[in-house]
Amino acid sequence: MATSTETQPIPSSRRGRFLGFLAVGATGLVINQLAFWVLTDVFGLFYLWAFLLSTQFSTAWNFVLLERYVFQGRREGRWARLGWYALMNNIWNVASAPVMYLITSGFGVAHLWANWLVITGMTLVRFAISNRLIWRDHSGGLDAAGVVPGRRQTSWSYDVHGIVRIASETPLPELERFEVPALLDRPDIEVSVSNRGFGGLRRRVSVTEEDGEVTYIEHLGRFGFAAKIDVATLSRIQVSKLLRRSPHVAYTNVVEPVVRWLVVRKGYILAHAACLQIDGHGVLITARTDTGKTTTCLKSIKEQGSGFVSDDMVIIDPEGRALSYPKPLTISSHTLHAVKGAPMPAMQRAALQIQGRIHSKFGRSVGMAIGNINLPIATMSALVQMAVPPPKFHVDRLIPEAGLVSSLDLDRLVVIERGDAVLRELDEEAAFEILSENTEDAYGFPPYPRIESTLSDGHVEEERAIRRKIVGRLESVLLRTPDRNWYERLPQLAAGIAVPFGVDVVRVDEGGDVMLDLTGVGADDGDAEGEVIALDTASSERGEVIALDERLTPETAASRFAQLSPKDAEEVEDALSDALALLQKVSDILDQQSDREAPAVSGLVASVRLLRDARITQGKG
Repeated sequence: MATSTETQPIPSSRRGRFLGFLAVGATGLVINQLAFWVLTDVFGLFYLWAFLLSTQFSTAWNFVLLERYVFQGRREGRWARLGWYALMNNIWNVASAPVMYLITSGFGVAHLWANWLVITGMTLVRFAISNRLIWRDHSGGLDAAGVVPGRRQTSWSYDVHGIVRIASETPLPELERFEVPALLDRPDIEVSVSNRGFGGLRRRVSVTEEDGEVTYIEHLGRFGFAAKIDVATLSRIQVSKLLRRSPHVAYTNVVEPVVRWLVVRKGYILAHAACLQIDGHGVLITARTDTGKTTTCLKSIKEQGSGFVSDDMVIIDPEGRALSYPKPLTISSHTLHAVKGAPMPAMQRAALQIQGRIHSKFGRSVGMAIGNINLPIATMSALVQMAVPPPKFHVDRLIPEAGLVSSLDLDRLVVIERGDAVLRELDEEAAFEILSENTEDAYGFPPYPRIESTLSDGHVEEERAIRRKIVGRLESVLLRTPDRNWYERLPQLAAGIAVPFGVDVVRVDEGGDVMLDLTGVGADDGDAEGEVIALDTASSERGEVIALDERLTPETAASRFAQLSPKDAEEVEDALSDALALLQKVSDILDQQSDREAPAVSGLVASVRLLRDARITQGKG
């Protein structure tokens, strides 16, 4: 009996395919490194160009081995698979070029090592896309969306407090709590999935407005991220087929901005804020994206028994009544310690470390940077989330005993920041501007910046008026800490135990150090008359809270601006806003290295923000 010498394919199980993919990837890495070395060290090509060109060699090598031994590809469609595989590899490598540059030029890592790190880091993502899309099994089993072919669900219905009703041809996981078997009334928003009218490849992002519709199409046309919105009524949304396989992107990048402006037309606002019920009081918590609202909510629920309304977005009516908008919580790397006791398998908890890093603040900032250099950033985001879904969990999955609150009247607005410990009451104008800025901060990802004016359709002032009325009904405070433990003070603030306007609260930590904000804007002169108050820390008990009068009155800063001409004052305001944005970027970068910002930077950020807010208040007074 003859013995076959043909190499047997790797078992078709997912684990077997992954091991095979790793083995082929290892050989491809050798080919890539060899080509990279020849191009850079032999031919003297610039390392970034060599980084991109060497991919073509390893792509061809890997494809042949994957076809033959791992995925057992059929002859039919082979060239199409090669095209998609090459496209995937090149998109990821172009996207990785800024990371490659950062590692080599920013951190001084040798270019050979940097090349190896970048390629190795993308292995998991590439396998997921290859296994689920390029070489997916059409004969049976689950498809890329996790649905058995032939039994695919084709429609989903959501009723958000009777305010917004949505009928969708793609699932919207963030609205899972509002899913209903069927809508009793006509939907306010219909989401369809179709590539019709989106065209093919193009050099740049296309944004067009015609017949009351705005269309946003990225470089891959109908094969990538594309959406069409009826801006006249906000009643119809069309998304490309790619987004059905990446429903988180479909919701976050397309549906939620539409919901925001639709609820405004109905007399509500969708605020970027967390909301808790603490000892019977409604507390709204706002902050810049990725500051720590989710961690604060989880700790407050777990340690203090607070009721959960929302951790990211909340619907509020003009009378200050908040309605729950309980999207699944996104668990970042620094949130994991807050859910140590959550009923979660060890493997899933370990996977959260990877998911949390990929979908972290740093990952999104890299994505935004890539979007600024004419690349299909929303398409790339959709592919990433298809391969590595964001770590999202409902609050009662993390804390089973969590109490869910559907609606409540708001009493307090708490602005949380990281930096030197300060507790300061905010006037209505400052609180209004902070809540406005934080809401806009949640909508920086494409396509919103390109279609914002069309989508809002003249309702900006209406939204601001509702927000101003709400803020006017609330007691507002700024709570700044260096250690993310804002939740410890929430019960006191919920009860209304705050300090009068013009007083800073300074904490003496366990080491005896006094955390003091000396920004100096917004308080009474008192008896200090501008002098720095000396503190005798030796006499202060650990954990004691000391209230200090600040050195300048609100009128002092405003009077300085009043002495300027309107043109000069406007230029000062613009310069302060620009400086604040730059300082915030520095603060965000430093925060990647440590949970605690550098005091000097946080002090500068606070100083510039207070000056800017004083100018805004003076300019609108």
